[in-house]
Amino acid sequence: MQEVDIPLTSVRRATVDGRRPSSISLDTASTISGSEPSPDEAELERTLGLWSGMAIVIGTIIGSGIFSTPSLILTAVGSVGMSMAVWVLGAAVSVCGCIAYMELGTMLPRSGGEKEYLDTAFPRPQALMPFVFCLASLAICSPSALAADSAVTGTYFLYAVTGKSADHAEWAQRLLGVAVAVFCAFMHGFFVRWAIRLQSALTVVKVLVLLLIVLVGLGVGIRRGTHSFDSAFAGTSAHPSAYVSALFKVFFAYSGYTALNYSIDELKSPVRNLPRAALGGLLVTAVLYVLSNAAYFMVLDPQAVEGSSTAVAGVFFTEAFGALWGQRIVPVLIGLATLGNVMCGMFSASRVVFEAAREGYLPLGHILGEISRFQSPLSALCLSCALTVVFIVTPPAGEAYAFLIDIGGYPLWLFYGLAVVGLLVMRRTHRGLQRPFKAWHVANAVTLACAVFMCVVPFVRPEGGTGRIPYWAAPVAALAFMAVSCAFWYVQVVLRGGLERSRNKRKPLI
Repeated sequence: MQEVDIPLTSVRRATVDGRRPSSISLDTASTISGSEPSPDEAELERTLGLWSGMAIVIGTIIGSGIFSTPSLILTAVGSVGMSMAVWVLGAAVSVCGCIAYMELGTMLPRSGGEKEYLDTAFPRPQALMPFVFCLASLAICSPSALAADSAVTGTYFLYAVTGKSADHAEWAQRLLGVAVAVFCAFMHGFFVRWAIRLQSALTVVKVLVLLLIVLVGLGVGIRRGTHSFDSAFAGTSAHPSAYVSALFKVFFAYSGYTALNYSIDELKSPVRNLPRAALGGLLVTAVLYVLSNAAYFMVLDPQAVEGSSTAVAGVFFTEAFGALWGQRIVPVLIGLATLGNVMCGMFSASRVVFEAAREGYLPLGHILGEISRFQSPLSALCLSCALTVVFIVTPPAGEAYAFLIDIGGYPLWLFYGLAVVGLLVMRRTHRGLQRPFKAWHVANAVTLACAVFMCVVPFVRPEGGTGRIPYWAAPVAALAFMAVSCAFWYVQVVLRGGLERSRNKRKPLI
């Protein structure tokens, strides 16, 4: 292919506007040569507008968390009032994190999320920080969250079949979870546009289910009263580890507001649409979450919520509408809602794998970074799906769901904090970068403080002992994996020169 020289100023301008430099040289070269780009040179199309972008944010956030974690959070903090307070606190912290990521995404509008931000902010040792992030994200954070959502999807479908909110056969729940993960990867791999349409449709289902929960709770509360809120803070736990456990689950429920940062190359007018879609989607979801939790306690007493395991929404509708609607019909709708979350999560996870492979962070980059004839990163989707299946089938029974949330949440918060530190560093080291949006100092401070809290307190022994899985298992496993990733970085980047042989070698960000 004929090489086309482009002035550096044009490359910088294109990057700030959200158009990748590679797309400019590729399109021009293709026009000159009269040939189509090869799979090695092809780029993903910009198919996402403001509303479809917001649908991805809402669809990624609203998942199994709101339908399954309220019982676990109530058990951790000990009271209805504190449970509600934790959900409100989670919303406030998530808004602060979203604001910080709005600056990062509009300043460096390129897919990959933290990979791009850490690479720019911390260039030495070469690519170490983004490399460890990519491996932790693709091997721990994303597949563990997808596995948890897939398992809950299976739980609700089983609820519809058996009429029981818990005590399902472990193999049946896991088998359904595997089927959900494979279906989502299949749709995104072979039917890209239909998958996005299905995501948007399932997002509507999610919002309608949450609105139904809110309206039912309001109606029951007016008719019966709000007795669950009498002495709302009685029994509140005073142990810090209880709040770490609760906050991990709340932040798991709110996670997803950064979804577009990972696929910004597919977003039209990203500098304008990213802040609107991300913050708008998060605020809509936060209001629905807080009202839905209030509705749960208006219909169910605290003991019923605690005893519902991970199917609190199903028990809620059973109490409100009876066995037919509560045990057969509504659980199918909730299962479809959590299915939509797995679809959105699989979409984002595969893009991290795709970008990491193209940057030379992964072996077999020529395969994992390839765009298939279906205009999808098919190999990256297959890897994301395979890792999700591993997380579905390997954790021990009983406490698997909580463990999946904890092991995925720990590195997530570590890199959230590092990304915000990088943002502050780049304000000093990269003053020339255009910043269409600048995060408030208080938003950065809140996100950093929360990240430190979430990374330190998991090592404090919880009150009342632990279950079959040690309380320190999740953070220790996550840190051990990141330590191993540093050794892998030395082999892949230093010894093998993976970055020098990557497809994106000549694609500067700034």
